[in-house]
Amino acid sequence: MDYAFEAKGGTLAVRLNGRMTHADYKGFREILARINQDRPQRVTFDLTTVSFIDSSALGMLLIVRDAAVQDKRDVVLKGASGQAETLINVGKLHNYFIIE
Repeated sequence: MDYAFEAKGGTLAVRLNGRMTHADYKGFREILARINQDRPQRVTFDLTTVSFIDSSALGMLLIVRDAAVQDKRDVVLKGASGQAETLINVGKLHNYFIIE
């Protein structure tokens, strides 16, 4: 998984790319550190170019989400398609994230 950040107007966009698996644990820790550093009101995970998500990566997204929500931040998943969208739907992540 590759990722990049874009901070703009109270929103931190995290653009994710490639396959998201358990092996990306270090990247998720870096994402969480950036969220805690910037303290944005809204965090958006752009999944447009994510080709695969495993259950471990979903768990890591939920950990990041839990930390953000404790500080009353909105957390958004957007642009998911294919297998990633299917897993988000099956996992009922609309109960935990704003889905765009």
